[in-house]
Amino acid sequence: MAEPVRIVIVGGGYVGAKAARYLRKHLEPGEADVAVIDPRSYMTYQPFLAEAAAGSVEPRHVVVPLREVLAGCRVVAAEVTGIDRTERTVTMRVAGGHVEQVGYDVLVVAVGSVSKTLPIPVLAEH
Repeated sequence: MAEPVRIVIVGGGYVGAKAARYLRKHLEPGEADVAVIDPRSYMTYQPFLAEAAAGSVEPRHVVVPLREVLAGCRVVAAEVTGIDRTERTVTMRVAGGHVEQVGYDVLVVAVGSVSKTLPIPVLAEH
């Protein structure tokens, strides 16, 4: 039996989670080892952020634990600090500052973006 393909997805937001779910759905069990690396162990549901800020929705309803939605994938809570395309490795800093490397056969980079806070008074407070 062939070794499973090592698929590393950097980023656990919408695109990273969608890619992981797609792969789990379309690959046979044991065909691939899918690892999702993200500093957070949850995904934020962006459309509800305004409602959460206004108090219409509880903040806990705005986040989704990655391990729940990515069953069958390995979720790694770490910050990616480097990618070596020649060696096919991803370097990451895990809890406590320890640095680890993981090899890959296929790499998906889905790091997303960061929202800019608009200069509206009291917005940052809520």
